[in-house]
Amino acid sequence: MESLEPIPQCVDCLMSLAKSALSLAAPGNSNLIKKSERVTRKILDDAKNKELSSPQIANRILREIRNLTGVADPFKDFKTREMEQAKKIFMRLKAHVGQGLQSRVRLAILGNSLDFFKNPEQALAEIPQQFHNKISFFRDDIDRLEACLQKKPGMVLYLTDNAGEIYFDGPLFDYLRRNSKQTVLVVKGGPALNDLTRAELHSAGLKNKFDHVADTGTDGAGIDWEWVSKDFIDLINSADLILSKGMANFETLYTGQLLPATFFLFKVKCAPIQNYIQAPANSFLALWKDHKSDVQKKLQNTVIHKAQVE
Repeated sequence: MESLEPIPQCVDCLMSLAKSALSLAAPGNSNLIKKSERVTRKILDDAKNKELSSPQIANRILREIRNLTGVADPFKDFKTREMEQAKKIFMRLKAHVGQGLQSRVRLAILGNSLDFFKNPEQALAEIPQQFHNKISFFRDDIDRLEACLQKKPGMVLYLTDNAGEIYFDGPLFDYLRRNSKQTVLVVKGGPALNDLTRAELHSAGLKNKFDHVADTGTDGAGIDWEWVSKDFIDLINSADLILSKGMANFETLYTGQLLPATFFLFKVKCAPIQNYIQAPANSFLALWKDHKSDVQKKLQNTVIHKAQVE
């Protein structure tokens, strides 16, 4: 697949994102609205000459809005409400979660389908029904994940996404922890939209539920490789398996060449991603990507087989 570069639809979404962040940080400030629009358009223009993904552009926009408004985390209150609502949904489902991997993966991906930017009340009503109806995956590589876990991998990194999802991630995290030597929960290193940081873990009283917690060393949606810390890079290099939640993580990880085996878990929420992976809108993906060395071995085996045939 080619790299995930922004297209016109992404520009509209990024402009909308800037407006949402500003409305939370400085509601009704017309002067700041004009300034933020100019800054956003400049960042978008500059991005045309660089190979930046949409999450990387979004991160640069959000940093500028924080600088303009002086508000360190425009989505702080939003995340608090999101986690409260997500916890309510999870408590209704908790008793129905099975012991196996399938059930826990389905719960985790339903957490990714929560969209509190649009209609939290609708999410509260729909998620339990979706869980009980046993959602189907457009791409289902759960068996690949299961096969990997049967070998008891050394270190597993669980890359989180939105704050409210953490309740839905818990059972899957526990399963990975029992079937690996070490599982590390990775949160964002600073405010990034409504993504999970250490602050939300602490305020929700979840800090002690996860015995190993690390962060990316920077703010920003997805994995912003130009800004992440050396500690995070070292974690990536030491990992045997990555579980990646959400579209932004997919956009910034999938085309990477040096990652460990990675299991992507996300809902297709926009047309550009839908077209990129040729999947229906609102479909669920449990997508496995081999470690680079595994891909090389397959290519070598193909070449050997071809030579033998010839």
